[in-house]
Amino acid sequence: MPASFMEKLQNGERPSCSERRQLVRIVASEILEVSKCPAKKHVSEIARQMVIAYPKSFRDEINSQVVGSGYDSLLKQLVCGIDNFKRAKAISTPLCGTLEESTKKRKLLYGCINSDPQLLVGETSELQQEKKEKLLVMFQNNESDVKTIYDLMTSTYTSQRNNIQSGKETKDLLDEWPYLFQPAGMKAHFKELTGIDINNSFEESASKHTSVPSDICSEQLPATPCIVVCGENPLTASVYMVAVDQTIVNDHLLSFTEALYLMFSLYYILNISYPVELGATLEFLQRCIFRINPHKGTKVEKREKKRAYSVNPRVLSLTSKIAAFDWGE
Repeated sequence: MPASFMEKLQNGERPSCSERRQLVRIVASEILEVSKCPAKKHVSEIARQMVIAYPKSFRDEINSQVVGSGYDSLLKQLVCGIDNFKRAKAISTPLCGTLEESTKKRKLLYGCINSDPQLLVGETSELQQEKKEKLLVMFQNNESDVKTIYDLMTSTYTSQRNNIQSGKETKDLLDEWPYLFQPAGMKAHFKELTGIDINNSFEESASKHTSVPSDICSEQLPATPCIVVCGENPLTASVYMVAVDQTIVNDHLLSFTEALYLMFSLYYILNISYPVELGATLEFLQRCIFRINPHKGTKVEKREKKRAYSVNPRVLSLTSKIAAFDWGE
């Protein structure tokens, strides 16, 4: 590589797209000089070592948050580069191994750290039931003590998970755990489930709106979590709703940010796969906004005869472009 390129690496600068492609071609060519059919694990190790040597220049990240393993995009480029060289040389043997990650040993709940909790020391089924009933009374009385709600929802997390994993329908969960679909309760559950504590500020208001759940035609709603805009334009709406399983579970959210957070959380709380058509968008939110960053597996619903990448190539492409973009001072 030119001296100017190597100087960039030494200074921790990111190479241009053309410089990176040139580097990939050179490395891919050198790999094929050593092995005509390199195993994926070996190509992966080369990509990993390149990122270790020059993390600021090659690591996949956004806002200092590492995306995936940190070298998925470089690995993908190397694999493509090797395949291109082999096609050019009319070598028919495919690259040993693929970019897709094995899902045979995938955990039950992707991206979660505490999906099957046990009762804490000192907790009993009776105490859990008492707290559950207290939460129901608080909800019926329209109480808004956020700290108490958060603490009670945290301490009854095991019971909530047991109900969810037993297969209870959303409407039943809404009746038994109404705060699970309110900001404070959902935030508490999401924190216990994923370990992610998102510091969103939730406005509280008693103002009324013109749209109510009865106005919504539930048959037109998708089964997956979605945001319902109360108004003609999502940019100017003052109230939002969140629905899942064609059921409005929260009908009075005062900001799009709040609605987005609650909608996304439901994919994890209720163990719902990402729809294929929204997979890249939701994975970008997952990795770059909510910072849930597993190295293996996928939450996108499975499709026949389709590769399952550990990180969606579109997400890798976007994060690479964001990282390389010159934002100025």
